[in-house]
Amino acid sequence: MAESTSLAPLEDRAVLADRVFDAVRRAILSLELEPGTPLVERELAQRFGVSKSPVRDALQRLAGEGLVSQSPHRGVTVIEIDEKLAVQIFQLREVLEEMAVRLATPVLTDADFADARALLERARGAIEQQELAQAAECNRAFHSLFCRCSQNQPLEEALSRLQDRVRIISVLSWRQRPSMLVEHAQHVEILQAALARDRRRAGRLMRDHIRTFRLGLKQFFVGASGSASSPH
Repeated sequence: MAESTSLAPLEDRAVLADRVFDAVRRAILSLELEPGTPLVERELAQRFGVSKSPVRDALQRLAGEGLVSQSPHRGVTVIEIDEKLAVQIFQLREVLEEMAVRLATPVLTDADFADARALLERARGAIEQQELAQAAECNRAFHSLFCRCSQNQPLEEALSRLQDRVRIISVLSWRQRPSMLVEHAQHVEILQAALARDRRRAGRLMRDHIRTFRLGLKQFFVGASGSASSPH
């Protein structure tokens, strides 16, 4: 049998780090790990049956994705998104996603429209079943479809870096302010405008859709603050 190369341990560590990264990321996005939850290397290593090195690598990647924060005093914790950051993220989305829809609408294919319809159907089913994480994933895919079809790589990359935090904000907000059906109806209207190849209307509807959610965030943060301060 051929001897292992000197690179094999590095490859193994990378594979393990990928697995830890994927598992922790899924737990964060589904809110199985709530914002502010401490992520201790030793505990995660025991949970996944690995050494601390791939866990450390995974946590560094998660920090780069904006999903965890690192502090000398608190260690590594799941990202806590305050009102200021949430508003800034959605302000940026208003500009970028309006542009994405305007660029994508003239070039969307029949297959793209079929994919969009299927996503809206799955989202509606998830909303009716109160499966918030699944509804958020369908919404993410719907928005990402326009970004991908914009054929503008820097735009797609910029929006991609926001999407995980957008999903967390959406699910947290829906717990306090269940606006999913309103947003689903807005998605339908955006798709109808795109089907008509009216890129200006489709872009404006996307901007208004994101702005409406942003303006509702204040209500969410006020409610969340009240819940946190109320006696148990």
